[in-house]
Amino acid sequence: MEYQSTVCKESRVCPGVRFQVRRLSLARRMELVREIRSAGAQLEFHAAGAGLADQVEAASIRATVDAIYLRWGIAGIEGLSIDGEPATVESFIAAGPDGLAREMADAVHGELFLSEDERKN
Repeated sequence: MEYQSTVCKESRVCPGVRFQVRRLSLARRMELVREIRSAGAQLEFHAAGAGLADQVEAASIRATVDAIYLRWGIAGIEGLSIDGEPATVESFIAAGPDGLAREMADAVHGELFLSEDERKN
């Protein structure tokens, strides 16, 4: 059996951009859980609040969680330069296009959890 620990995705948002998404393993799952545990609890608390301050804080925490997902789950980015330099995960988080960031975070999330169709089977 040949197992690839990453999967290559072609961006729908930015044609020509490809990114490598790490697949889940036992050790990597433990690492991610440790990193997200605190932020997840805070997000749940603020997302339940009705006030503007809670909603703003929830949005900030969501962005922090997305950055955690990107650092944890993106192994490489191809076909994208930022300010004339090849994109790295860190340079992408700092200055990359927001729509692509959302797409990449969703791709990482998709490798972690079963889709609705997969859960039905």
